[in-house]
Amino acid sequence: MGLFDLPSPLFAWLDRLAGMVLPPWLRLIVWGLLAAAVSMLLYRQLSDQDAIGRGKHRLKAAQQRLNTFDGELNDAWPLMRAMLRTALRQVVRVGWPGMVASLPLLFLLSWLSTSYGYVYPPAGQAPALRTQPQQYQAHWIDAPADAQAPPRILVVDGADQLLADVALNAPVPVIHKKRWWNLLMGNPAGYLPDWAAIDRIVAPLPRQEVLSFGPGWLRNWEIMFFISLLAVSLGMKKALKIK
Repeated sequence: MGLFDLPSPLFAWLDRLAGMVLPPWLRLIVWGLLAAAVSMLLYRQLSDQDAIGRGKHRLKAAQQRLNTFDGELNDAWPLMRAMLRTALRQVVRVGWPGMVASLPLLFLLSWLSTSYGYVYPPAGQAPALRTQPQQYQAHWIDAPADAQAPPRILVVDGADQLLADVALNAPVPVIHKKRWWNLLMGNPAGYLPDWAAIDRIVAPLPRQEVLSFGPGWLRNWEIMFFISLLAVSLGMKKALKIK
């Protein structure tokens, strides 16, 4: 579990509660609404809205001075430096509150991508597994029907010698050796051992569908969530006059 995965048990618990009364697509809309509200309110609280407003006016004035300048290029350098300095200050005023305000969204996306991303294939429908390096063969082993164990992936070489026996603890399409970025965002499916001859296994798992109609791209979790996130964010920006 990585840093961004720490709130995942809480998100899962809340989602199970909401699942008693709401279908998946509606829960995703609610998650998008909550993510937008938290991020926008946090940004407004952290940012100096008055300073940002003044910075916009200064930047516009600096641009106008440069646009209306009708002299030699050498004489324009002070105006260009002033405009660039004003723009960079505005980026700092907006940038760090925006980055901090996006952290709750990153925590949520880490959980959503696993919980609503993929599903295990039906029994008897093994996915076409790929390994890196490609000279090895990977075999999908369905989970026992009478057990709670997850599916497994066996990797063998050309002589049928077993190289890896991996339990796919979550429906995630890629398993790899642990990397430094997994300190931030872990792989819930698990990792390949460092000593393994293979570096990566790709399992093209079926996408989880939250809608039963429409084209395939519309049925995935991203559409419902990000439409809700964007609509609520824009609405709050206008209603609260957030700069």
